[in-house]
Amino acid sequence: MIFAAPLKMKREDSAITKVLGKAKYFGIYDDEENRVEVIVNENPGGAAIFRQLRAGNVDVLLTPHAGPGAVRASLELGIALYYCGEERKSLEEAVAEFKEGRYPAITPENFHQFH
Repeated sequence: MIFAAPLKMKREDSAITKVLGKAKYFGIYDDEENRVEVIVNENPGGAAIFRQLRAGNVDVLLTPHAGPGAVRASLELGIALYYCGEERKSLEEAVAEFKEGRYPAITPENFHQFH
């Protein structure tokens, strides 16, 4: 499985940022290879990041925030959205917590809680 999260800095151990579409960087974690890669958000400011993540075969996006555009784009492109909380954490820490079943899915019905 391949995970992604918006990052504050262009570092593998960067904390997840509270912005989503406007994040400058995204961490991509390949669960099979146990490796993080940081990419630049080529289309900051909207749901276009989902096309970039889909091209990178991302399955799950972990985020502390998601608006209606993000929810729509995630559904259209088949990327599952999960709320990873507001606490400071790295992508690898968030993936470990996700695997423990600690994160709720963000859906069209509940996204208002995470916006």
